[in-house]
Amino acid sequence: MTCTADGAVADRQPRHDDRSECRGAPASRGGRGRRAGLTLVTVLLAVLLGAAGCGGDGGSSPSAGPTLAATEGADGVQVFAVTGLPSMKFSASQLVAKPGRIRVDFSVAAGSPPHNFVIPTIPDATTKIVSAGEKQSITFAVTKPGDYQVVCTLHPNMTATLKIT
Repeated sequence: MTCTADGAVADRQPRHDDRSECRGAPASRGGRGRRAGLTLVTVLLAVLLGAAGCGGDGGSSPSAGPTLAATEGADGVQVFAVTGLPSMKFSASQLVAKPGRIRVDFSVAAGSPPHNFVIPTIPDATTKIVSAGEKQSITFAVTKPGDYQVVCTLHPNMTATLKIT
């Protein structure tokens, strides 16, 4: 059999099967190339599923950082200075305060992606999205003791806890 530049067979009228033979493709499906491709896909899938299983139960976990006690500001307002870090964590994992008015001075570290500081169960406890090197303060009141989750809505695994004692 002789192949022409367009993949046709020169000796006789071209058939569909002839073109694939002239181009070097296997005439039948399923040969060694297909098995190798399936093996590669299987290995990649196993690696990806294994990696997805690492790192806990998929839930959020508090940022690794110190526990901060509020400092007293003007008019008895309790104040926290919290920073959003490049490591996708807050600078404190727990903020401890008493019932009353609370101010959070939230900043984002240089070199960090934008972050925000949100306590979903307290309507006034939400900053806008803050870029690296910028800051924003929010003031809100909490009257009921308990633990309140803090989250960066851009990075849902970036969490902390406001503990009202």
